[in-house]
Amino acid sequence: MTFSKYYKKSLHIVIAIFIISIANLAHPLHAKIASVIGDPHTGEVFFQVNQHTKNYPASLTKIMTLYIIFEEIKYGNLKLDEKITISKYANNQQPSKLGLGVGNKITVDKAIDALIIKSANDIAVAVAEKIEGTEKKFIKKMNKYASVMGLKNTNFANPHGLPNRSNLSSAHDMFILSSRIIKDYPEYLDRFKKTKMKMNNKTYQTHNKLVQKYEHYIGMKTGYIRKSGFQISLLRENNGKYLLGIYFGGNSAKERNNKINYLMGKYMKDTKSKIAIKSTKKTIKEKKYLVQTSSFKKISLSKKHISFLKNKLTFLNDYNHNITRNGRYFTTYIEFVDRKNANFICNEIKKNKLDCLIKTI
Repeated sequence: MTFSKYYKKSLHIVIAIFIISIANLAHPLHAKIASVIGDPHTGEVFFQVNQHTKNYPASLTKIMTLYIIFEEIKYGNLKLDEKITISKYANNQQPSKLGLGVGNKITVDKAIDALIIKSANDIAVAVAEKIEGTEKKFIKKMNKYASVMGLKNTNFANPHGLPNRSNLSSAHDMFILSSRIIKDYPEYLDRFKKTKMKMNNKTYQTHNKLVQKYEHYIGMKTGYIRKSGFQISLLRENNGKYLLGIYFGGNSAKERNNKINYLMGKYMKDTKSKIAIKSTKKTIKEKKYLVQTSSFKKISLSKKHISFLKNKLTFLNDYNHNITRNGRYFTTYIEFVDRKNANFICNEIKKNKLDCLIKTI
């Protein structure tokens, strides 16, 4: 091989390695699916999948922007009737947006509706500039709040959630953040239930179809970017009882809505059942549900299969995988005390064309 050919071949290898490295940086490890269902007042979590894994929060980022607006109003730094001027930078943001035009104004009151209902990215930047002077300073404020709230897996890089590989959060952090609005600013919860807003003789409809369809739902925020899938933070209220659900990674808005609606329905019923059980003196022996994921004659194959599952379905890293011997075979399984959790996990495994079955003990 001549030096020229060797040099060209080496150069191609270096370029290939560089491209792969850049691709890996652009796609930090994150789970496609993540979810948390729990009580926003006590912080008790009833269901979780991959709750601490970092992901792109998309427009759920605006929940922090809204929290800061409510804080500024509380401390007298903003008023609902105060006007915000749209800068050139704000006006140039990518959709979803109101597109009011440079120099035009919007009240803080209308800005709140625009962030919740229209998910307007231009208004998120305009608000940031109004509060801190520049978007950069506002982002610092967002991250200070995130630190104080204990959002350990969150870093904000913008006030709206448009694609930015540094704008990251987790389902659990979004659960904490949404809970803070519910607990600290309950007077604004009715704003999250609104389904439409009017601006300059134009009516904007909410992206949240569940709020439109069901009376018991209260917002809070939907989101989508291509890398994250369809996200939602959703609050449900029944007779003074609240249930908060976070869902990341839907393949479509319909799929996301169906899954979160199913989970919220099940765990709202479970909450009522727990209250009824506590009021009786009878003790009920809890059943256990085993999600069996494999069966091999060699334990080494069982161990390899567990590693394979954790690599292919990253949300399974949050669970303990056990191996037990049944006759001539070694079986791998994940143990649950809740049938619905077991069903959910088994269904997610099957979606990836892998086997699993549920056993009750």
